[in-house]
Amino acid sequence: MKRTFIRCLLFVLTLLFYSACSEDPMPEPPAPMVNNIELGLGDSGIAVIGQDFHFNADVIAGDKIDTVEIIIRQKGAENYTADWSMSLIWDQYRGLKNTNIHKHFDIPEDAVEGIYDFVVLVKDQNGGITEIVRTLSIDQDETLLN
Repeated sequence: MKRTFIRCLLFVLTLLFYSACSEDPMPEPPAPMVNNIELGLGDSGIAVIGQDFHFNADVIAGDKIDTVEIIIRQKGAENYTADWSMSLIWDQYRGLKNTNIHKHFDIPEDAVEGIYDFVVLVKDQNGGITEIVRTLSIDQDETLLN
């Protein structure tokens, strides 16, 4: 009787040990977040061809940032005088958990006037991707900024 009790006890303890060691699936880290986006001087959403353009955003990665990319692309429903788009990739934020991105860059002289999608694309090192799309007006006349 005593032997049977000990065997049963060992069996139960073995089951408890193996069930306690089973791997629980790791929860997926959240996708990167992009907040406080500013486009253009005074967050006007206007860019002027051949002029400096202001971009600002706060980024928080689910794990760590891999790349931050902005894409300026033509909208499908708009009419343009020519095809034009622009893309910039910044990898200097790689490895950071969060950051403030404050960039100034020129809108090229060959840009085409019109209403565009301004896309902020953040990839983190876990493969998480967040895409935020805002509207941007690209104009020839800088008096629109006043």
